[in-house]
Amino acid sequence: MSERLVQLSRLKVGDPLPCDVRDGNGILLLCRGHPITSDAQIETLIRYASSPYSYAPAAPARDAPARSPLAMVLGARRRLQVLLSNPAPQNFPAELLQIGADVHKACRANADVALASILLCHDEPYAIRHSVNVAIASCIAGNAMQMDEPTMVSVMAAALTMNIGMLELQERLLALKGRLDQAQRVEVQGHCERGVAMLRGHGVTNEAWLEIVRDHHERHDGSGYPAGRKGDDIGMPTQLVSLADVYCARVSDRRYRTAMPPNVALRWLFLNEGAALNPQHAAMFIKTLGVYPPGTGVRLQCGSVAVVTQRSAAGHRPRVASITSHDGARIATPIRHRDDSPEHAVVEVVDLAELGLNVNMESVWGADAIA
Repeated sequence: MSERLVQLSRLKVGDPLPCDVRDGNGILLLCRGHPITSDAQIETLIRYASSPYSYAPAAPARDAPARSPLAMVLGARRRLQVLLSNPAPQNFPAELLQIGADVHKACRANADVALASILLCHDEPYAIRHSVNVAIASCIAGNAMQMDEPTMVSVMAAALTMNIGMLELQERLLALKGRLDQAQRVEVQGHCERGVAMLRGHGVTNEAWLEIVRDHHERHDGSGYPAGRKGDDIGMPTQLVSLADVYCARVSDRRYRTAMPPNVALRWLFLNEGAALNPQHAAMFIKTLGVYPPGTGVRLQCGSVAVVTQRSAAGHRPRVASITSHDGARIATPIRHRDDSPEHAVVEVVDLAELGLNVNMESVWGADAIA
């Protein structure tokens, strides 16, 4: 099979892609013949493609190794970025549902790695990684609730597209200093219904999907928007996505706000917003993610700094891997610990970035975290 090279930077709006474009893990970003619809789409392809040149590769070998859960999560982020940068996407519902299926597959394969990616992987633009993060948290909590498959499909799709109506606005607001003015608040509060209109325009007809996007900022006590729905008028799948949305936003650094420690963000959901968010669902969400979700930086009783690797039945005693010695010296290879040793009990949560401790996920979780 001949391989046709294309220099992505030479593409123009309106050109059809002369070949498939894949990222560094071989994940298909756009297929041959897809029309280029914007300069932003070209820039996104150049950013995520395996090289400035791309090609139509031979079919992968049948015994090619399966992608790791982390690779599936990061691939979903890249594909979502490409899809949402296209103002006139082809086959939007099918493409989006496949991205959601990949995230769901990653969560089933290793939920702890998927959860850790929320706290440890920050490369993509905030709006894109936030959407995938919300899908991860919603998926894992939904699985714990034994949510049926059709509902789960709608939840995943809605989480990935809940902010489609404010993607451009969101990037502008990230650079904003100070509070929103009245006009900006009105624009923000219009993004739910604007998003539903955009999804319908892209061919989405799944009413459960659209309902979650429309209502994901409604609140249990009626204080939300756009319609001030409350209580049981807000569907359980919508309330689940709302919880995941709030949690994932609070554990992410923003230009105008420092990230909350994950244990504080979870406690805040239950204690400070008991009226705004359904307290029963909040309690279930916290129990599912654990008091110290995977990826949380912690200091142990023995003095070493560690990263939480796995949730446990006793939420306050997660499994951890030390990344420093007891006196703070960085360890080349993380040391895994059992969760039943007093000296490896969690004393406090720490900010790994503030301590200058980057975590190589593969060194902690092994093959499931090969990016």
